[in-house]
Amino acid sequence: MLDFQKPKLLAAWEKLAAVYSPDRVAHYCTDVRNPEQVTSAIAQFGEWAGCLNLVVNCAGILLDGAIASVSFRGVKQYPLDNWEATLDTNLKGAFLVAREAIAPMLRCKVPNASADDSSRGLIVTISSISRLGRAGQAAYSASKGALVSLALTLAQELASYRIRSVAIAPGLVDTPMAAQIPGPHRKDMLQRVAIQRMGRPDEIAHAVRFCIENEFFNGRVLELDGGAY
Repeated sequence: MLDFQKPKLLAAWEKLAAVYSPDRVAHYCTDVRNPEQVTSAIAQFGEWAGCLNLVVNCAGILLDGAIASVSFRGVKQYPLDNWEATLDTNLKGAFLVAREAIAPMLRCKVPNASADDSSRGLIVTISSISRLGRAGQAAYSASKGALVSLALTLAQELASYRIRSVAIAPGLVDTPMAAQIPGPHRKDMLQRVAIQRMGRPDEIAHAVRFCIENEFFNGRVLELDGGAY
Protein backbone atom coordinates (compact mmCIF):
# COMPACT_ATOMS: atom_id res chain seq x y z
CA MET A 1 0.00 0.00 0.00
CA LEU A 2 2.77 2.44 0.89
CA ASP A 3 5.24 2.97 -1.91
CA PHE A 4 8.18 5.06 -0.74
CA GLN A 5 9.76 5.05 -4.18
CA LYS A 6 7.34 7.56 -5.64
CA PRO A 7 9.74 10.19 -7.04
CA LYS A 8 7.81 13.33 -6.09
CA LEU A 9 7.04 12.12 -2.57
CA LEU A 10 10.61 11.02 -2.00
CA ALA A 11 11.98 14.33 -3.32
CA ALA A 12 9.70 16.28 -0.96
CA TRP A 13 10.73 14.10 1.96
CA GLU A 14 14.42 14.62 1.19
CA LYS A 15 14.01 18.42 1.16
CA LEU A 16 12.17 18.44 4.48
CA ALA A 17 14.52 15.92 6.06
CA ALA A 18 17.48 18.10 5.10
CA VAL A 19 15.95 20.97 7.09
CA TYR A 20 14.34 19.19 10.03
CA SER A 21 16.37 15.91 10.17
CA PRO A 22 15.07 12.53 8.89
CA ASP A 23 13.70 11.40 12.26
CA ARG A 24 11.31 14.38 12.33
CA VAL A 25 9.75 13.81 8.89
CA ALA A 26 7.61 10.85 7.85
CA HIS A 27 6.10 10.10 4.44
CA TYR A 28 3.17 7.92 3.44
CA CYS A 29 2.10 7.33 -0.15
CA THR A 30 -1.67 7.09 -0.08
CA ASP A 31 -4.53 7.04 -2.57
CA VAL A 32 -6.91 9.58 -1.00
CA ARG A 33 -9.81 8.01 -2.90
CA ASN A 34 -9.36 4.76 -0.96
CA PRO A 35 -10.90 4.80 2.56
CA GLU A 36 -8.76 1.91 3.81
CA GLN A 37 -5.53 3.54 2.67
CA VAL A 38 -6.45 6.90 4.19
CA THR A 39 -7.38 5.27 7.51
CA SER A 40 -4.15 3.27 7.55
CA ALA A 41 -1.87 6.20 6.69
CA ILE A 42 -3.36 8.53 9.31
CA ALA A 43 -3.28 5.78 11.94
CA GLN A 44 0.40 5.13 11.19
CA PHE A 45 1.16 8.83 11.38
CA GLY A 46 -0.69 9.08 14.69
CA GLU A 47 1.39 6.24 16.12
CA TRP A 48 4.59 7.89 14.89
CA ALA A 49 3.80 11.47 15.94
CA GLY A 50 1.56 10.93 18.95
CA CYS A 51 -1.18 13.25 17.68
CA LEU A 52 -2.19 15.22 14.62
CA ASN A 53 -2.88 18.97 14.71
CA LEU A 54 -2.72 20.05 11.07
CA VAL A 55 -4.09 18.68 7.81
CA VAL A 56 -3.78 20.38 4.42
CA ASN A 57 -6.11 18.87 1.85
CA CYS A 58 -4.43 19.67 -1.45
CA ALA A 59 -4.68 16.50 -3.55
CA GLY A 60 -6.41 17.27 -6.83
CA ILE A 61 -6.64 16.59 -10.54
CA LEU A 62 -7.80 18.69 -13.48
CA LEU A 63 -9.62 17.07 -16.40
CA ASP A 64 -10.87 19.96 -18.50
CA GLY A 65 -13.66 19.75 -21.02
CA ALA A 66 -17.00 21.31 -21.87
CA ILE A 67 -20.11 19.48 -20.68
CA ALA A 68 -21.19 19.40 -24.33
CA SER A 69 -19.47 20.67 -27.46
CA VAL A 70 -21.21 20.88 -30.83
CA SER A 71 -19.59 20.31 -34.19
CA PHE A 72 -20.62 19.04 -37.62
CA ARG A 73 -20.13 15.55 -36.18
CA GLY A 74 -22.83 16.17 -33.58
CA VAL A 75 -22.74 16.72 -29.82
CA LYS A 76 -19.73 15.50 -27.87
CA GLN A 77 -20.44 14.96 -24.17
CA TYR A 78 -18.05 15.29 -21.25
CA PRO A 79 -17.01 11.76 -20.18
CA LEU A 80 -18.69 10.47 -17.05
CA ASP A 81 -15.43 8.75 -16.07
CA ASN A 82 -13.67 12.14 -15.96
CA TRP A 83 -16.44 13.60 -13.83
CA GLU A 84 -16.28 10.73 -11.34
CA ALA A 85 -12.47 10.72 -11.22
CA THR A 86 -12.40 14.46 -10.48
CA LEU A 87 -15.02 14.32 -7.74
CA ASP A 88 -13.45 11.20 -6.22
CA THR A 89 -10.00 12.75 -5.98
CA ASN A 90 -10.77 16.39 -5.24
CA LEU A 91 -13.86 16.07 -3.04
CA LYS A 92 -14.16 12.52 -1.73
CA GLY A 93 -10.45 12.48 -0.95
CA ALA A 94 -10.68 15.64 1.14
CA PHE A 95 -13.74 14.31 2.96
CA LEU A 96 -12.03 11.02 3.82
CA VAL A 97 -8.85 12.70 5.08
CA ALA A 98 -10.76 15.25 7.17
CA ARG A 99 -13.02 12.57 8.63
CA GLU A 100 -10.10 10.38 9.67
CA ALA A 101 -8.08 13.32 11.03
CA ILE A 102 -10.65 14.34 13.63
CA ALA A 103 -10.01 11.50 16.12
CA PRO A 104 -6.22 12.01 16.35
CA MET A 105 -6.76 15.78 16.57
CA LEU A 106 -9.02 15.26 19.57
CA ARG A 107 -6.19 13.37 21.27
CA CYS A 108 -3.86 16.35 20.97
CA LYS A 109 -3.31 18.39 24.10
CA VAL A 110 -4.33 22.04 23.86
CA PRO A 111 -1.10 24.10 24.11
CA ASN A 112 -2.53 26.39 26.78
CA ALA A 113 -5.40 24.68 28.50
CA SER A 114 -6.39 27.84 30.33
CA ALA A 115 -6.92 29.81 27.13
CA ASP A 116 -10.40 29.54 25.66
CA ASP A 117 -9.11 30.23 22.14
CA SER A 118 -6.31 27.65 22.08
CA SER A 119 -6.64 25.55 18.95
CA ARG A 120 -6.43 21.76 19.12
CA GLY A 121 -6.26 21.30 15.37
CA LEU A 122 -6.69 22.86 11.94
CA ILE A 123 -7.97 21.48 8.63
CA VAL A 124 -6.97 23.58 5.61
CA THR A 125 -8.72 22.76 2.35
CA ILE A 126 -7.34 24.02 -0.95
CA SER A 127 -10.21 25.17 -3.15
CA SER A 128 -9.90 27.50 -6.17
CA ILE A 129 -11.37 30.68 -7.61
CA SER A 130 -12.83 28.28 -10.19
CA ARG A 131 -15.32 27.31 -7.48
CA LEU A 132 -17.51 30.14 -8.81
CA GLY A 133 -17.74 28.44 -12.19
CA ARG A 134 -15.48 28.45 -15.23
CA ALA A 135 -16.31 27.38 -18.78
CA GLY A 136 -14.62 24.13 -19.70
CA GLN A 137 -14.08 23.14 -16.06
CA ALA A 138 -17.45 21.81 -14.93
CA ALA A 139 -16.10 18.89 -12.91
CA TYR A 140 -13.19 20.84 -11.44
CA SER A 141 -15.32 23.86 -10.55
CA ALA A 142 -18.03 21.70 -9.01
CA SER A 143 -15.49 19.87 -6.86
CA LYS A 144 -13.82 23.09 -5.71
CA GLY A 145 -17.15 24.70 -4.86
CA ALA A 146 -18.16 21.66 -2.84
CA LEU A 147 -14.83 21.77 -0.99
CA VAL A 148 -15.68 25.23 0.35
CA SER A 149 -19.05 23.96 1.59
CA LEU A 150 -17.28 21.03 3.24
CA ALA A 151 -14.69 23.27 4.92
CA LEU A 152 -17.29 25.68 6.28
CA THR A 153 -19.47 22.84 7.53
CA LEU A 154 -16.50 21.30 9.35
CA ALA A 155 -15.81 24.67 10.98
CA GLN A 156 -19.31 24.76 12.44
CA GLU A 157 -19.31 21.14 13.56
CA LEU A 158 -15.83 21.10 15.12
CA ALA A 159 -15.59 24.54 16.75
CA SER A 160 -16.69 23.23 20.16
CA TYR A 161 -13.79 20.77 20.05
CA ARG A 162 -11.32 23.59 19.31
CA ILE A 163 -10.67 22.30 15.80
CA ARG A 164 -10.74 24.95 13.07
CA SER A 165 -11.48 24.51 9.39
CA VAL A 166 -10.72 26.99 6.62
CA ALA A 167 -10.40 27.07 2.84
CA ILE A 168 -7.87 28.76 0.58
CA ALA A 169 -8.94 29.64 -2.96
CA PRO A 170 -5.90 30.23 -5.18
CA GLY A 171 -6.08 31.64 -8.65
CA LEU A 172 -3.71 30.68 -11.45
CA VAL A 173 -0.56 29.28 -9.82
CA ASP A 174 2.63 28.19 -11.58
CA THR A 175 2.31 24.44 -11.06
CA PRO A 176 2.30 21.33 -13.29
CA MET A 177 -1.51 21.41 -13.11
CA ALA A 178 -1.59 24.93 -14.58
CA ALA A 179 0.70 23.71 -17.34
CA GLN A 180 -2.08 21.32 -18.42
CA ILE A 181 -4.34 24.24 -19.35
CA PRO A 182 -4.14 24.94 -23.11
CA GLY A 183 -1.89 27.91 -23.91
CA PRO A 184 -4.56 30.29 -25.32
CA HIS A 185 -6.91 29.60 -22.41
CA ARG A 186 -4.11 30.06 -19.87
CA LYS A 187 -3.12 33.34 -21.54
CA ASP A 188 -6.71 34.58 -21.34
CA MET A 189 -6.85 33.68 -17.65
CA LEU A 190 -3.57 35.50 -16.99
CA GLN A 191 -4.85 38.66 -18.68
CA ARG A 192 -7.63 38.75 -16.10
CA VAL A 193 -5.14 38.89 -13.21
CA ALA A 194 -4.48 42.45 -12.01
CA ILE A 195 -0.79 41.92 -11.28
CA GLN A 196 -0.31 40.13 -14.63
CA ARG A 197 1.50 37.03 -13.39
CA MET A 198 0.80 33.61 -11.98
CA GLY A 199 1.08 32.93 -8.31
CA ARG A 200 3.97 30.95 -6.83
CA PRO A 201 3.57 27.78 -4.74
CA ASP A 202 5.47 29.43 -1.86
CA GLU A 203 2.84 32.19 -1.78
CA ILE A 204 0.16 29.56 -1.20
CA ALA A 205 2.34 28.03 1.51
CA HIS A 206 2.56 31.43 3.21
CA ALA A 207 -1.25 31.58 3.17
CA VAL A 208 -1.40 28.21 4.92
CA ARG A 209 1.01 29.55 7.54
CA PHE A 210 -1.27 32.55 8.08
CA CYS A 211 -4.17 30.19 8.70
CA ILE A 212 -2.08 28.27 11.23
CA GLU A 213 -0.89 31.31 13.15
CA ASN A 214 -4.17 33.30 13.24
CA GLU A 215 -6.54 31.34 15.47
CA PHE A 216 -9.33 33.87 14.91
CA PHE A 217 -9.49 32.84 11.25
CA ASN A 218 -12.05 30.08 11.05
CA GLY A 219 -14.90 29.01 8.79
CA ARG A 220 -13.88 31.36 6.00
CA VAL A 221 -12.29 31.33 2.53
CA LEU A 222 -8.98 33.10 1.92
CA GLU A 223 -8.75 34.17 -1.74
CA LEU A 224 -5.27 34.37 -3.20
CA ASP A 225 -5.54 35.22 -6.89
CA GLY A 226 -3.49 38.35 -7.62
CA GLY A 227 -6.63 40.39 -8.12
CA ALA A 228 -8.39 38.22 -10.69
CA TYR A 229 -11.55 39.59 -12.26
